[in-house]
Amino acid sequence: MFLSKIKIAIGFYQVTYGCLEAYSYIKWPESLQAIGYYSGVLQFNVLLMAPVHCLFPSTKADAFANLFAIIAINAIIIVISGVIYAVRKATILRQGTLEEKWDKIAQLKEAVCKNLFFLLYVTNLSTCSKTATVLPLACRELCQDLREDICAKYVKSDYSIRCDEHRYKKLVMVAFLSTVYVLALPITAFVTLWKQRRTIIDTENGEKSDNPSSSSEIIKAMHFLYENYKASSWYWELVEMSRKVIVTSGLILVGQESRSYIGLAWVIAGMYGVLFAWNCPIKDAFENQLMTTSLAVTVFNLGVGAVSKIPAEQLPSSTDSDLDTVTLNILVIGANTLVIGLLACKIYSSLKIYSILK
Repeated sequence: MFLSKIKIAIGFYQVTYGCLEAYSYIKWPESLQAIGYYSGVLQFNVLLMAPVHCLFPSTKADAFANLFAIIAINAIIIVISGVIYAVRKATILRQGTLEEKWDKIAQLKEAVCKNLFFLLYVTNLSTCSKTATVLPLACRELCQDLREDICAKYVKSDYSIRCDEHRYKKLVMVAFLSTVYVLALPITAFVTLWKQRRTIIDTENGEKSDNPSSSSEIIKAMHFLYENYKASSWYWELVEMSRKVIVTSGLILVGQESRSYIGLAWVIAGMYGVLFAWNCPIKDAFENQLMTTSLAVTVFNLGVGAVSKIPAEQLPSSTDSDLDTVTLNILVIGANTLVIGLLACKIYSSLKIYSILK
């Protein structure tokens, strides 16, 4: 259950980074930019953590390079999992009785699948974000003259890439394949859990399933998707995944760089927060509070973005701009450290109670 709490905190900071990246045209407060920068580690942004262009100046780290990097991470995870399973299975088959071999192989398959699904789940949001930024829908037309006779389309996240060049048309096929993968992973998980929903509900309620042996390995491997939710809300993690994708990646594919789209994300985040608070799908009371807090802070961050300046805007500067900046930074830092602060307090109190009981 400790890992389920960590999952909530990781999800919050992934969304924070994704929002700042998706709406980079907003002049976010420096304190929020700093929080988003360090949150990029949780998005598996390899080229941000280890900028290869600093070591190899000739290497160009553009939007497609970021996409290829996250695809390579997913491929490495799958290959390593396959190798571990094959090597371990070969070792098991060499010793023990036939019954012991099948039991150990079943346990091995469950362990490998559980870790594989969890890692792919963690990287899915980053894969979706990197894919969305290079799709044709994310291209923007720019003109060199007032009559708009000389125009070209560029990728909004990286204006060094032209959407009408042969290189883009060739590399965008990888983005289409990545889109299929991004959609296939949650759909496959939902269909699998939906087929086994009766077994999940019976297991969570302490009842014996009518057919426990047919799908026990699959259910145990995907246990992290529903373990901290109520039995009737076995599907909620997939709803949560959809919320993250819509807020961080979905809206970047529609419209231009305007305040209305971050306002739309703000409304969606607020409506989801109300829906979550209404249903309370998580079993543990503290985890419900932690998740509700993270959703409230996400709404707060998007609200800050919605009322922040866009650099192109010509707005009169306030005479108390320094005071406004300090006040806003204090609010931003306080709100965004609230999630990890609640988690730290919970861990500290649990350890203190454990030490007293011991």
